[in-house]
Amino acid sequence: MLANLGHYLSSIILEGITFGLLFWVITYITVESSSLWGAVRAALIAEVVGNLPYLAGVPATEPPAILTTLIAAVIFVRLVLRVGELTAGKAIYGTTMTYFVLVALVTCNA
Repeated sequence: MLANLGHYLSSIILEGITFGLLFWVITYITVESSSLWGAVRAALIAEVVGNLPYLAGVPATEPPAILTTLIAAVIFVRLVLRVGELTAGKAIYGTTMTYFVLVALVTCNA
């Protein structure tokens, strides 16, 4: 259990910072977002929820894991919108593009 908790916490930090930075880069280039801290903070918080299935040992392709990923995406978008810099459409666009890039990276490395 402790090993799972350590992996859970390290993945939150690594994935959260990576997701936040990637989201910021994509939105900075395409829609001129400038709130790096807002993106990283939102990603870290969303990763706490999104990685809960891994803590329980549920594979990523199982329905509970997919559901928590979708919930995490909604949380991320809502937190980005609270920064007040992007519209809902631009926040959803940035989140979708970020997931697309991350899935492409994982697929290419598999």
